[in-house]
Parts: sequence; structure tokens; C-alpha cells
Amino acid sequence: MGQASDTYAKITREQYDNWYERFYPKQKQLLQSTQNGSLLNEQLGRVDGNFKSANVAAQTANSNQLGRYGVSDSSQGDNEAQQSLAVATSKNSLREYEKDRSLGTLSGSNVQSLNPINND
Repeated sequence: MGQASDTYAKITREQYDNWYERFYPKQKQLLQSTQNGSLLNEQLGRVDGNFKSANVAAQTANSNQLGRYGVSDSSQGDNEAQQSLAVATSKNSLREYEKDRSLGTLSGSNVQSLNPINND
């Protein structure tokens, strides 16, 4: 073979070795974490805490605003029901997103192109 093809082969091999050592372990880790549900479980674990802190901040702001007018908030039961519904909706949305992300990771492409297949 010629010198140019040997040089090209050497560069290609070095690029592959570099990818295999640096990027493949992370790619493999991402693939495993999308397939075993660990990313979903981490996200689901954060939902309750995030909603609780956001709800406390919203209730405090609402109470302060109503307090300026001398009015008290009497919709405590409604707020709890709405918060429970919002938490359930968020968790269900995360599960759907995780399904799409898992399919996208497996296929290596955009999941929107796979959606017509799943809409039977």
C-alpha cells in the first residue's frame, strides 16, 4: 500500500481508539441509565420536593398579597387538591418523556420520527 493510505489508516485508528476510550464508556453509561429507569427514578424523586417548595412559596406570596387587603385565604383544600393533581400530572409526563428518551437513545435519532409507529 501507499504511504498516504497508511497514514490515513493510522489517523482513523487513532480517532477510533480515542472515541473508544473517552466517549464510548459515557455513551454506554447513558444507554444503560435510560434503559434501567435510574434517570426516571431520580427525576420522580425530585418532583415532590420541588412541588412542595414551589407551593410554599406560592402560598406565602398569595397570603402576603391578600393580607395587604385584609383578606384571608380560604381555599386551602382546593390548593392541596390542585397540588396533588399537579404532582401526578408531572410524574406521568416524566414517565412519557422517559419512554421517548429511551426510544431515542436506542434508535440514535429523533423520537418524533418514531411516533407514527406507536400511534396504532
